This record gives sequence, C-alpha cells and structure tokens, in this order.
Amino acid sequence: MIGSLLFRLTALATLVVVVVLASSSVALLALQRHQLLANLDGNLAQRADLVAELVGDDPALDSVLPTDVDDRAVQVVSDDGTVLAASANLAGAGPLTTIGDETELFATRRDLPLDDDSYRVLERSIVIGGEEAVLLVAENTDDLEDNLQLLALSLVVAVPTIVGLLGALTWWLTGRTLRPVDAIRADADAISDTDDDRRLPVPAGRNDEISRLAATMNRMLDRLRESGDRQRRFAVDAAHELRTPLTRIRTAVEVDLARPDDADLAATHRDIRDEVVDLQAMIDDLLLLARRDAGHRARRHQPIDMDELVMTDVRRQRPMTPAIEIDVREVSAAPVLGDGDEIGRAIRNLVSNASRHARHRVAIALVTRDDRVVLTVEDDGPGVDPELREHVFERFARADPARARPDGGTGLGLAITRELAEAHDGIVHVDESPSLGGARFTIELPAFQSD
Repeated sequence: MIGSLLFRLTALATLVVVVVLASSSVALLALQRHQLLANLDGNLAQRADLVAELVGDDPALDSVLPTDVDDRAVQVVSDDGTVLAASANLAGAGPLTTIGDETELFATRRDLPLDDDSYRVLERSIVIGGEEAVLLVAENTDDLEDNLQLLALSLVVAVPTIVGLLGALTWWLTGRTLRPVDAIRADADAISDTDDDRRLPVPAGRNDEISRLAATMNRMLDRLRESGDRQRRFAVDAAHELRTPLTRIRTAVEVDLARPDDADLAATHRDIRDEVVDLQAMIDDLLLLARRDAGHRARRHQPIDMDELVMTDVRRQRPMTPAIEIDVREVSAAPVLGDGDEIGRAIRNLVSNASRHARHRVAIALVTRDDRVVLTVEDDGPGVDPELREHVFERFARADPARARPDGGTGLGLAITRELAEAHDGIVHVDESPSLGGARFTIELPAFQSD
C-alpha cells in the first residue's frame, strides 16, 4: 500500500497542502501581529497628542495626566532626567525614557515597573514651559497577545482538520480516478499467450488519458500478436525448409547403408555436399533475418561503387547459368553509401532470382536519377502475378507454391533483399518488365553525394 501510486499521490498532495497551510498560517499570524501593532501604535500616537495638548505650558502636570487606568501609563521626563510628572501607576518610578537623539520612538518593552506584562511604548520629544522634555505613553499588550493566541489556537485546530479532510478527499478522488487504470492492469494481466484475441475495454464516451491508455495498449497488443504470428510462421517455415534437405540427406545415407553393394558413394557425397551447402546458405539467411529482427543495422557506412558490385555478381552468375544471357549495357557508375557486403548480397539475390526464372535473357540497368540510385533487374520468365507481387517479399514465400525446391530456392532471398534495402533507407518493388515481358525488380537507394 505504501508503495502504491495512490498512496504516493495522496501523500504528495497532503504534503503540499501542509506546506501551503503552514506557510499561510505563519504569514497570517505575522500580518495580524503587524496590523494589531499598527492599530495600537495609532492609539498611542493619538493619546500622546492629547496629553501633549493638555500639558501645554501648565506647570501642574499631575492635574492633566490620566490616573484611573491600570493598563496604561504616562511619564514626563525633563531633558536633565528629572521626572516632571507620572501617572499614578508610575508614581515614585525613575525616568523610563530611552529615546536618545530621536524625536519619536515606538518599542515593545517588558522593563516597566508595573507588572510582568509586555507594554507598547511611545516616547516623543515635547516642550514644556520653553524647556525640552520627553513624553512616554505606554499601553499593555495583553489584548494584542490574546488575539494572536486565539488566532494561533484556531489555526492549530483548523489546519490539521483541513489537512485531514483534504487528504481523505484526495485519497477518494485519486482512487476513483485510478480505478480504471487498475481495471486495465487486471485485464492486461489476465490476457495469456493463448488468449491473444482478447483486448482491453476502452471506456465509452471518454477521450481522456485513461481511454487513450487503453487504446494504446490495445494497439500494442495487436502489434505483439502480429509479431508473435510472424515468429510462429517463421519457426514453422524454417523447420519445414530445414527438414527437407535433412530428409534427403538421411534418405541417401540410408539407401547406401541398405544396399552397400549398389551404393555410389561419390555421388552420395556430392549430393550431401550440395545439400549441406544449401543448408549453410539457408542458416546464414536465417541468422541475417534474426539480426535484423533484433534491430541490427548496417555495420559499415562508406562510399561504394554499386556498378562494381553489379559487375562482380554478373561475372559470378554467368558460369552458373550459361544458357542465360545477362545484358549489362545499361549499367553506369552509381555511388551509394552503405555496407558493401549487404548491398552486394541484395544485388546477388536479385540477379540469382532473375537468372533462375528467365527463359533466355536477363537485363540489368543501373542509373542515377536526381538523388536516387536505381537498379533494375528484368527477365523474360513467367513474371509475377499482380496479386502476388507483395507476397513474394515475405519470408519463405514463392510465387508458385507448388514449385519444387531446386527451382524455387529457399524463399528467403527476396525477403532479405527488402530488409537490406530498407536498412539503407531504400525501397524494393516488383512489376512487369515492359521490354522482356517477365518480372522487373527495382531497388532504389539514396545516391552518395561527395563534397
């Protein structure tokens, strides 16, 4: 409970309220004390004006000083320190003035010989009979302190009460606000890997953070389901593709073991070697796709002459398909920036794919258009049906599912080509070859602009 968001939000809100109310209380007490002192000082000044007016030049000062108020006091002291007059409660007391060189002074004092209470004192310079004197007027501050204590007591009671009420209200409101979040959490926790069609309820009629959170989590669940479906299909397809060559290898070995006298070991070894080579190529393709799925990008980014990569792959491909004419007359210089091995592999996949499906001819063109390098690989084969043109870039996909493995490859080459092109901020697509009538595969990559 202490670590819950509800508790932390309530505690934080309560702490803020405590700080604000405590600061406000201190400020209110200080302001009230200042206001009460200002009012008391105003009363003392009025009383001093009245006493000074009554005293005037009358030498009989005692006759004009107040004598009937216990919580007030008056004293008149001559310039040489002689007490000229005093109220009855200061009779016999020595001079109490401390004004010094000032003409008027307000102070709060506890040293008056009256009682242990605090007094607010006004000292003012006056003239009596042509002689300078000091008038002291004092008033007890009990009423002021009582008012401040009453206010402080009220705040001591009110502040904790308000804090408690606001804390309880915050707890209730926060809990009510977070209740849908907890419901979303519970629903999300209840979704299992076998219940991937279940989605979180989105509160109806609301367009707040809670509804947007539920919608966002539903989109995330959709992406996770898609990813899981892809991984499951990939695992099933990979297992199927790997099982086929392994089955052929096992069959060849078992036949030779069953009929050792008729076994052609050299032929069996060649078949096994070819199957192992294909297996190794497939595993390499699977590892490359796995690295791509894990977020790995091109290892190197450096200027590359793409035309050299094309010509290198054509020289490699011609001996493998001697009956296919590969036309490279439209290949021109085209620099790009990227990983030469990966771009070369994408080119090799397209050239190999075209050579495998062509009847007699493959045409390769490489040009630079504006800021893009465009590579096209065309063949005069059967082409790709329009409805299957996106499907051929899926993993383990073939345009003709019934085609045998030796003719159709592993179904990973075009998927890898698209992965590598997109890793280099490029695109790849297929359409019909206008000149040869078969398929035309096109890769577009950003051209390298040298400074």
